[in-house]
Amino acid sequence: MSDPSFPDAAPAPEPLSLGFSGSGAEYFRIWIVNLLLTVATLGIYSAWAKTRRLQYFYRNTQLAGASFDFRGNPKAILRGRLLAVVLLAAYHYAFGFSATAGAVTVTLLVAALPFMMRSALRFRLSNTWYRGLPFGFAGGILPAYRVYAMPAAMFILPGALVALLPDQPMASAVFLLYLGWPLMHGAMKRYQHGNLVYGDQCASFGACTTELATPYVITFVAGIVLACIYGGSLYAFFATHSGEPPSLMAFGGLVLVYLFFIVGALFVMVRMNNIAWSDTSFPGVRIESAMRLRSWFRLQAVNVLLTLLTLGLYRPFAAVRSWRYRLAHVKVEAPDGFDAATGLAARRATTAAGDGSAEFLGLDLSW
Repeated sequence: MSDPSFPDAAPAPEPLSLGFSGSGAEYFRIWIVNLLLTVATLGIYSAWAKTRRLQYFYRNTQLAGASFDFRGNPKAILRGRLLAVVLLAAYHYAFGFSATAGAVTVTLLVAALPFMMRSALRFRLSNTWYRGLPFGFAGGILPAYRVYAMPAAMFILPGALVALLPDQPMASAVFLLYLGWPLMHGAMKRYQHGNLVYGDQCASFGACTTELATPYVITFVAGIVLACIYGGSLYAFFATHSGEPPSLMAFGGLVLVYLFFIVGALFVMVRMNNIAWSDTSFPGVRIESAMRLRSWFRLQAVNVLLTLLTLGLYRPFAAVRSWRYRLAHVKVEAPDGFDAATGLAARRATTAAGDGSAEFLGLDLSW
């Protein structure tokens, strides 16, 4: 029984949920117009299509009675995409001119990609608004090179070395870089989430790189166990039968491998998403993500099946379903009250040079 001389402590506020007021049918109309205009303009309208898509999803996403917004300039996105096309074309055709031209192009690409990725993050976040304040990205340029230079080299160098040294077996040793992808991916997530800004409030991020890479390790171990089980079944078959294994067993093995890669990729995505967002917090605000592999896999399986059956026309409905699912599994906790926590944020000071740099590139990101 509580002491009447002391008032009971106020209960902690309930976690806030994110809501989505859009619909697949409504987004379908936007999507089909975007598609037709993009095709009619040979891809030029894709920058405006992206802006319309982000505005639709953000403006229909609500948190604590307020909606998000995207205010990016489609012309900045178009400039970024044209630059990306030029760089990819240079990479594709440079070795056809000479080995020197190819080497120079590869060097420029590896040097430019970290800067481009940082600029893209700044563009997306500085144009995302909530309650009259923009988000932002405070990651430095040197950390960007530490985080993105190795992944850039991992994707670019193998093909370049094979083109430069086609008869040298040692050139294929560069593919060993792929073994470091889990740590690279974890470092990128840490760089992205640890440098988020809302107004003038910087985010805190508690997960380390190795923790973010753990889902890859779990998937790798599960793959070894699965391979041992399947290999053991083959050994048992050969021990009791002679001749070739039945075609059904071989087909089953291929299906098993295919399903494992799909489920493994979804597992890594779900686990890394949960870890990254659940370890991201702002002053007075904590985020919790609790996506589930089984329900996410079921959702994506239905989305893919219906998209194939409708020859792609179900794609906007699938996008809405996926977006709504992700929002439904995110909670926002503010022990001292959400309004009080967001009231601490103010418009951060910016310079014209900083704004211009953020508008320079507008590349698509998947994070």
